[in-house]
Amino acid sequence: MTDSQTCVQKLTPELVSTIGLAVAEGDSVVAITGAGVSAESGLRTYRGNGGLWTEEGMSAMTMATAAYFVRYPQKSWEWYLSRRLDARRASPNRAHDAAADLADALGDRFTLITQNIDRLHHRAGMPLDRQVEIHGHHEGMRCAGECIGIEPIPDRFDAWTEEDSLTDADKQLLTCSRCDDLMRPHVLWFDEFYDDTHYGIHTAQGAVARAAICITAGTSGGVPIAERLATIAAKAGATLIDVNPDDNALRRLALDRGGHALEGSAGEVLPELAAVVRNAVER
Repeated sequence: MTDSQTCVQKLTPELVSTIGLAVAEGDSVVAITGAGVSAESGLRTYRGNGGLWTEEGMSAMTMATAAYFVRYPQKSWEWYLSRRLDARRASPNRAHDAAADLADALGDRFTLITQNIDRLHHRAGMPLDRQVEIHGHHEGMRCAGECIGIEPIPDRFDAWTEEDSLTDADKQLLTCSRCDDLMRPHVLWFDEFYDDTHYGIHTAQGAVARAAICITAGTSGGVPIAERLATIAAKAGATLIDVNPDDNALRRLALDRGGHALEGSAGEVLPELAAVVRNAVER
């Protein structure tokens, strides 16, 4: 690896100028966020040190599958309701606020693609119609059969604790009102594929293909979708900006494509990028 590939840039005048020009010309901006953003709110990552998949190993990765849900639906629901509890206890941080600020400044020229299912972006003020929840979210459920549509998880489960178990009445609340099949958490499982109906994959691909600026923050590329989307953006001519405290595949992709790597946490760097964008909008 060359020196140019290992260097980490700050918000240089060149980068500020690039962002300003894109904003002035009415171009679009897309941001792709991952578990590192939510980690700053105290939620566990998935593949990093102490991550859910790393620490709990095959047990967690087995539970996060459609096959496990089919075989053990009650255990699957109880596990996901506990994960939902963790997310509901967390609060948005400065990175979530910055993404919402980008949406406020740019309007429909900004799209957020998040791998996170905790809905902290939305709680920070990010409009749902400006984001693609590429892995679903903890607040929704849908029929495990053929019925189409995403419904909110009933309020009864808002007070769920890790000590709770599903009762017969609970199971009825998790039953599809149209076909009497069991509902499932609205999340993408390991043994499933991205689609547009549930996870907006075509919407995400279209957004990155149109973007002049593509920001990746809090994601290392361990989940292939982030690198795939960033590569589409780069091939379409977008400037890549990776935000991460550590070296990662997306940093290397950005630098290889003539983009920028900003070392630091999303909570530190995204507010700076949002300020640059807002200044450009207000000129």
